[in-house]
Amino acid sequence: MKSSLRIILFVAFVDLIGFGLIIPLQAVYAKRLHASALVFGCLVGIYALAQIIFNPILGQWSDRIGRRPILMLSVAGSVASHVLLGVADLAHSLPLLFAARALDGITGANIATVQAYIADVTTKDDRAKGMGLFGAAFGAGFVVGPALAAGLSALGHWVLHGSEAATSWPAFGAATISFIALLLVWRKLPEPERHKEHAPPSVTILAHWREIATTTQLKELLVSFFGVTTAIVMLEVTFVFLCADRFHWRERGIGMIFAYFGVLMVIVQGGMVGRLAKKYGEGRVLGVAPLLTAAGFLMLSFVASAQAQWFAWFLLLVGCVPTAVGHGLTGPNINSLISKAVSESRQGGTFGASQAVGSLARAVAPPIGGLLYDWGPAIPYWFGAVVLVAVAVLLWAVKRSTSPQTS
Repeated sequence: MKSSLRIILFVAFVDLIGFGLIIPLQAVYAKRLHASALVFGCLVGIYALAQIIFNPILGQWSDRIGRRPILMLSVAGSVASHVLLGVADLAHSLPLLFAARALDGITGANIATVQAYIADVTTKDDRAKGMGLFGAAFGAGFVVGPALAAGLSALGHWVLHGSEAATSWPAFGAATISFIALLLVWRKLPEPERHKEHAPPSVTILAHWREIATTTQLKELLVSFFGVTTAIVMLEVTFVFLCADRFHWRERGIGMIFAYFGVLMVIVQGGMVGRLAKKYGEGRVLGVAPLLTAAGFLMLSFVASAQAQWFAWFLLLVGCVPTAVGHGLTGPNINSLISKAVSESRQGGTFGASQAVGSLARAVAPPIGGLLYDWGPAIPYWFGAVVLVAVAVLLWAVKRSTSPQTS
């Protein structure tokens, strides 16, 4: 593995630990500030809205002025937003809380720029493997981040003798971790040689979106990415309620099952993605992977209605396996094909667009998933399975043009 790829994967891992630290804190901080469910929904939504607007812009800037400067800008934005989040908690200020999440969304082009960097430093044959390793770093960050948030919060309560100020410790911990990522980018990460060789022509954001809309394969991939993200976000939103309602779990139990899911994802994306993509081609893998996730969704849909508690446990633990395997194979291979569908000079802008599409899904899926769960605990999983089957059908069209020919 190239040293630059190792560095960017480690930077992604470190930065995503910081991001993972923040995920469980939003609701805690909002609750302490007596925010309603609607206000909390707006807090989550403002981050997604900022991502939708600014991810394509920063992604395109990374094509023009370089990956390294945009990475430094976005990681520095994470540092500032995490500090502001801690200050908002200490000051009991809801406006500062909104400002912190908006700032993180505006500067949060980390993922798109890291994906573009990986595309720059890998060959087309190894692109899926590189995206899989990024997915593994992403998953590992989400496993470590929430656990570290719980540890820092507990440490803060112990040091400060139970003071409310202890809840700000994870936010400042996230800022410290993101600052480490910033130092790594500044001191260790070079600008990719391939990006230096492909200076992109000047093009507006709207023109770039029009180009995407007229590129059939890219359009199909982005629609598929939206569908997969929608299904998974609905699972993430409702899974907490499912576990709490069926098993009466609290934070520790729910954290453990999410960690279990995350470990499965790391195993798949760190070890299976590259080998399967090289052997069968990304298109063939994508023809099957969403169906695996759909099968997992169907198993999880019966957790709430299972008569025996042991059978509900069985459905939960076993259902997570095809869900994680299918999703772990889907994301990196879609990203690999998105990278291959555009020129070398369009990687940053295109990945920025794909992350904007993902942010749109993360904005619309939570209320839909919550509403469907209120109608019945199984319904969001049935709906997600239908969406995933539709994605698999759409991706078969992509498979016909991307799978290697066999003799």
